[in-house]
Amino acid sequence: MLLGGADGIVVFNYWEPTHYLSHGYGLQTWEYSPVYAIRSWAYVGLHAVLSRVFSEVPNLSKLYEFYGLRCLFAASCAFCETKLYAAVSININRRVGILYLITTIASAGMFHAATAFLPSTFAMYMTMLGMTAFIDRRRGFRTAEGVFWFALGGLLGWPFSMAMCIPHIAEELFMAAVSWGALPTVYRLVKGGIASLVLLVGIVGIDYYAYQKLEIVPLNIVLYNVFSGPGKGPNIYGTEPWWFYLANLTLNFNLLLPLALASAPCVILYYFVCRSAFAPGFTPRMISISAPFYLWFAIFTAQPHKEERFMYVAYPALCLNAAMAYHVILTIWGSVSNRLTSGKSQDLMNWIVLALPLTVAALGSLSRVLAVVSAYSAPMEVYSALLPNATGNLCLAKEWYRYPSSYFLPNGVRAKFLKSAFNGLLPGEFPESKGWTRPGTWMVPQGMNDENIGDPLKYVTLDNCDYLIESYFNRDPQPEEDYHVDTDRWEEVRCEDFLDTSKTPTLGRMLWVPKWIPSFRNWGRYCLLRRKS
Repeated sequence: MLLGGADGIVVFNYWEPTHYLSHGYGLQTWEYSPVYAIRSWAYVGLHAVLSRVFSEVPNLSKLYEFYGLRCLFAASCAFCETKLYAAVSININRRVGILYLITTIASAGMFHAATAFLPSTFAMYMTMLGMTAFIDRRRGFRTAEGVFWFALGGLLGWPFSMAMCIPHIAEELFMAAVSWGALPTVYRLVKGGIASLVLLVGIVGIDYYAYQKLEIVPLNIVLYNVFSGPGKGPNIYGTEPWWFYLANLTLNFNLLLPLALASAPCVILYYFVCRSAFAPGFTPRMISISAPFYLWFAIFTAQPHKEERFMYVAYPALCLNAAMAYHVILTIWGSVSNRLTSGKSQDLMNWIVLALPLTVAALGSLSRVLAVVSAYSAPMEVYSALLPNATGNLCLAKEWYRYPSSYFLPNGVRAKFLKSAFNGLLPGEFPESKGWTRPGTWMVPQGMNDENIGDPLKYVTLDNCDYLIESYFNRDPQPEEDYHVDTDRWEEVRCEDFLDTSKTPTLGRMLWVPKWIPSFRNWGRYCLLRRKS
C-alpha cells in the first residue's frame, strides 16, 4: 500500500487497460494489439470488475479504486500466506511454519511483490495455494487441486509459473512408483488436467470475445518470449549478467537468500549425520519441498533478460527454504547448547541464536523498504495535487516511465508524451468509448510493433500541454532533455524531493538513512507544473 515509485511495465500493461475497461479511456501498449495479443483481457477484466465495484461507492474518486485494488492484493497475499503456513505447520513442522511466516512478513521482497498488479504476483498467490494443496495430506491427496491452482496461476497469470509444479508432481510420481501405486496418482493428475483444460477454454472464450478472433494468449506469451527470433523477444529490452538475481535477492531478502540456497544441503547433511533416520521434527519431504526454488532460480538465471518481477513467483518458496534451513541450524544448536551450557545462560544463548539473525534480516528489510518509499514516492504524491475539476493535457517527457496511471488523473485530464532521449516505442491511446462497449480491445492500433521501434506520432509539442511532469537535478551541465519552461507562463503546483541516483552512493540507494545526512543521499525535485491562464 505504501510502496511508491511507479513501474512503467505495471502501469501501461495492466493499470491502464483496467482503467480503459472501467472508464472508457487509457493508454495502450503494443502487447494488446490484436496483431500480437500477448496480454489476456481475462486477467485484466477480472480486475476491472473489482475496480468498478469500488467506483460504485458514492463520493469517492478514481484514486480510491487504485488503492482499493491494492488493498485486495494485500489481503489476497496474506490469505495465501496463511494457508501455506498452516499446511507447513501441520504437515511438515510447526517451527518451520512459524519461521516461514516470520520471513514472509519481515522481507522487503514480499513487501514489494504482495501488492504489485502483475501476472507474476497473481501467479505467486496461486503458487502458494498450489504448494499448500500438495503439502497438506491430512484429508488425503489433493493432487488435482494442486494442479488446478498452478494452472490458474499459469493460464490466467504467467505461463512460466507452472514450472513450479514440476517438483511436486515428480515427488508424487516417484512415491507412486515405489509405494502406493501409479493408478490413483495418474487419476488425480488427469482430474487436475481436465479441470485446467476447462479453465483454459474459459480464458480463451473471454479473449475471443475481446479480440474478436481466436487467441490462446498463454501460448502467445511462450512463443514470443522463447521463439521470437533475432531482433525480437525479451532480450531487446536489455540483458543482465548471470549474478543479477543473486544481487537482487540479496538486496530484497539479505540473510534469507543464503539460507534458502543452503536448505537442501542442510537437510541432506543432517540426514547423513543422523545416519539412519531423520530426527523428530524432520521429514524427507523437506528435500522435495525445497526443489521448486532451486528449479526456478536455475531457469531464470540462465535467461539473458532478467527482471526483479520474474522472481516474484518463487518468493514464497525462498522464504520456505530459508525457514527449513534455519530449522536445521536451530536443531543442531540445541544439541550443542545442551552440552556446553545449562540453566539461564542456556536459555539466553538459545534466544540470541533464534532472534538475532531474524532481527538483523528484519531490520535490513525495513531499511530497504524505507529506502524505496522515501526515495521514489514523489510521483504518487505530486499527481495527487491535481484538482478534481482539472481539464486539459498532462505531458510526460523523460518521466514517462514513472507515470502512476490514469487513476491519478481527474476525468478531464489526459496523459500525453513529449519527446525525450528515449527512442523506443511508447504506448498509444485506446479509442475513447462510453457505455459498455470497448472497441479498443479488438481494433488494430496504428504505429505498433514488437521490435521497440519508436513512433513519432506518439508525441505532442509543449504548446499542447496544460500540465507538465518533470524532474530536475543539480547537475553541471544541465541535461539537454530537461524541459526548462518559462516561469512567466508556467507555475509550480507541487514539487517533492526525489532521489538523485547518479550522485548517491550505492549504499544510499540500497538502504535507508536519515535525510538530514546530506553527504549520503542527494536529492532532486520532482514537479507538477501548470500553464498559467
